[in-house]
Amino acid sequence: MLSKREHELVPTHKVISHSDANSMLASFGISVYNLPKILVDDPQAKKLGAKAGDIIEIEREDFGKSYKYYRHVVER
Repeated sequence: MLSKREHELVPTHKVISHSDANSMLASFGISVYNLPKILVDDPQAKKLGAKAGDIIEIEREDFGKSYKYYRHVVER
């Protein structure tokens, strides 16, 4: 049986490298503090082994198109 984190409706999450994060932030002209937050103890962050300061990329599909969202991992 699949866990809730592995269900087909849960979008793909991954921690991106610092260089990819810096490129993404520069392309949007924002700082890491402008991103929505995700707690370090969130089930997906835990599964990925994310640490405070990391950025998680979330890829969702809607009507055949792929969209990327980003979250800044923070402590409680």
